[in-house]
Amino acid sequence: MKKSLYLLPVMILMLSACGNKQADVGTSAKVEDSTVNTSQNENSSAKEASQKDNNTTKDGQRVDKDFGSFVVADGFGEAKEQSGGGRYFYVVKGHEHDMRPDNISINEGHQNYNLDESEKFAQSTTWQLNMQIKQSGIDATVTGSSGKTDAGDIMYIFDIKMNGSDEIDRQYYILRDKKYVMVFMSNFDNDESVNKAAELMAKSFEWK
Repeated sequence: MKKSLYLLPVMILMLSACGNKQADVGTSAKVEDSTVNTSQNENSSAKEASQKDNNTTKDGQRVDKDFGSFVVADGFGEAKEQSGGGRYFYVVKGHEHDMRPDNISINEGHQNYNLDESEKFAQSTTWQLNMQIKQSGIDATVTGSSGKTDAGDIMYIFDIKMNGSDEIDRQYYILRDKKYVMVFMSNFDNDESVNKAAELMAKSFEWK
């Protein structure tokens, strides 16, 4: 399945105020000696299992990425085939290969403002979302609100409601000086469990 099936039409046009830039992801492979000590493998597996247990919360699993950590709700997992370029997609387990699954993505980006100018970021983003929707001919309504993560970071939430359908797309922007992390939800059938999973991911986010 192509990655584009996971992307909301509004996201095809990136926000110029944010200057979103994704780094190219390179992969490398290293051939290891085939005579690896069995006890080392067992110790490594036990360590990984212990780390996984330590990251388990009452709501799900805390996941670490280069830019920070967040909790993925129980029942959701990463769609690894769709993830890449610094953006990670999460869907209800077992729906990774659906044509258009409800999904949540998370990535880091760059923006033009410091934290003490966060209201300017919100105003600019609201204006650009409305302009993108208008220029794309999409029948949708944009609403915004603000809040904070559990760690106390400034967070702006933008809802894009597709008129005449149950679809809602939600963008959580968690701010730092000149950068942000965005949690992006595409919920095609207004499934409340997807709404809650996206909120959990955003609220639980902690910067590195």
